Amino acid sequence: MNKGKNLRKIIFIFFSITLFISFHYDENSSGGSEYDYSIISEFILLFSKDITEGLLIYSPINNPHLPFFYIFLGKLFIFFDLNLLRLLYLSISLTLPIIIYKILKLKFKNYNKNILFSISVLIFLSPYFRSSAVWLTNDNLTLIFFCFSIYYFYKSDKLKSNNFTDILKCFLFLFLSVYLRQNFILFIIYYYYYLFTNNNNFRKFLTISLINLIFTIPILYYLFHYEHIYYYLKLNQSMKLDYSFNFLIFLNILLFYMIPFIISKSVAKILLFNLKNNLKIIFFLVFFVLFINYNVTDYLTADHGYGGGVFYKLFFKIINIPELFILFSIISLVLLFCLIKVDYPNYILILILFFLYSLPIIYQKYYDPLFLIMFFSLLTLNKNINIKLFNYKYLTIPFIYFFCFYLFTLSHYQ
Repeated sequence: MNKGKNLRKIIFIFFSITLFISFHYDENSSGGSEYDYSIISEFILLFSKDITEGLLIYSPINNPHLPFFYIFLGKLFIFFDLNLLRLLYLSISLTLPIIIYKILKLKFKNYNKNILFSISVLIFLSPYFRSSAVWLTNDNLTLIFFCFSIYYFYKSDKLKSNNFTDILKCFLFLFLSVYLRQNFILFIIYYYYYLFTNNNNFRKFLTISLINLIFTIPILYYLFHYEHIYYYLKLNQSMKLDYSFNFLIFLNILLFYMIPFIISKSVAKILLFNLKNNLKIIFFLVFFVLFINYNVTDYLTADHGYGGGVFYKLFFKIINIPELFILFSIISLVLLFCLIKVDYPNYILILILFFLYSLPIIYQKYYDPLFLIMFFSLLTLNKNINIKLFNYKYLTIPFIYFFCFYLFTLSHYQ
């Protein structure tokens, strides 16, 4: 028992050191974090002088996120310079894999802790996690708050616990993530599904709803008082969103993260079994993707060539075989159906993940490492798949796969 615990500490310290090395060399493996920091630093300086004046100047045109993160950093800037703030933020980012590990221990109580820990440290191979830690972007802190929310979601036994404090903490941390990235409010739909179905106490339901309303007051006040709500409404009207194309991109991005967990004979057998037993549904899924593809009006993400994810760039920009992009969309949706348990919460979660970024251009960084976290936390996988995934020999491939991806992004952007 102690040997396993000591080994986990050594592995965590090793990966933590690699992150501090990345900080020393200003790693920018995500490609855009260093540029984002140049904008963030201006907001920090703005709010360090005067919050009221800063709010009058702050515009969603320059940054679509709520200003609370930059206000907080602006106040810290009084005591720390920007480099120390970056170092402090990197140290806080190190808590993300720890929280993920705690979630996995709650969800998979009878599984090997060393394997659960190994899954949690996969986050260290995410170029987007590492770049956010180095360049002070709000991505990591958003995920930290959100993972705390998931932790209390399971600790409250999916919101039906008699311990009201755990339920309250679940929603509190969700709203803390919303204060950083307002689109995370969509996850409240998932929580309310469980709250409504697993809790017959109407008084408790009403109390939680009123408290949640109180949590939203600062956000609503900011949006209406500074008239930013009108900007977002106009933006939604003016944005040319092709949901059909975005859904195909979304499926290809998900497939990129599912691939390393299905490359084994045992998992392939289970997937093939599920495939054979659901041929009618599989046929419908294939038809569904082809129908969506038929409605795509334009296969270009943007003139500057950014966005779309790895497979989009590969099939459109490099080898120029668009048909593979459609094929991979079909494979992704079929695999997803065969991997996850067939139930409403899973379907709700997939829809939330898709609509989480209703933007003209979808970037892969939006779902990295978010989808990996969802894959092992909120999503419920097929029981037989779980047995195979939580095995040492099946974790070797994901480590190699994501390490190669990290090396590629590092050499490409650095």
